[in-house]
Amino acid sequence: MRIAIIGGNLTGLALAHMFLDSDHIVDVTVIEERAEIGFPCKSPGILYDSNLWKSYFQDWGISIQEVGHSLDDGSVSFRRAWLEKNISLSLVEKGASILLRTRVEKSEEVSLKLQGAGGSTHWEGDFIINIPEHEPGNHSWTGMVTSQEVVGGWPRDDGTWETWIQNPSQMSTTDIFIELIETNFSSFETTTIDGSLTRAVVLFDELSKSF
Repeated sequence: MRIAIIGGNLTGLALAHMFLDSDHIVDVTVIEERAEIGFPCKSPGILYDSNLWKSYFQDWGISIQEVGHSLDDGSVSFRRAWLEKNISLSLVEKGASILLRTRVEKSEEVSLKLQGAGGSTHWEGDFIINIPEHEPGNHSWTGMVTSQEVVGGWPRDDGTWETWIQNPSQMSTTDIFIELIETNFSSFETTTIDGSLTRAVVLFDELSKSF
């Protein structure tokens, strides 16, 4: 069975792993417009329930303790872009294909016309799954990576702090921004690492019924 996943975000990558780890014999292709998995990153790098997802990460060859930064409240922070890159590398090791700098020009029921760095190509298979990075929503959020502690944020393993706010007026003029991310999504919870992985599990359960 051939499956195309449009969207090399965390949900798409996790879903690809779940298909390859299942009892189904599948050929998985992930299609991503960006030049590099994880970059730029527009989602929070916080995992609240590491125990719930520990076995998934182990199946993907990733140690939460080595890649993440454990916090006092039991959650784990990540530089999310690098987490997604690590997950994509283990995905390729399992035999999946990842097409970067590739956009979908035309989509039909079980076929795609693709435009990539190497020109125009076609994909044909059994399932096409389109996964945007964020669930539809019109709430504006601003993510900040700073060199100093920020109230409501969390430390990362490189000594920086990450925080997300809805109201830009909450930003302190004294904050030294290393990175500023402006994006839209429905709710903060759905875009955390937990939220993205939950989306993948729900999609996998729903799609498995069609096999």
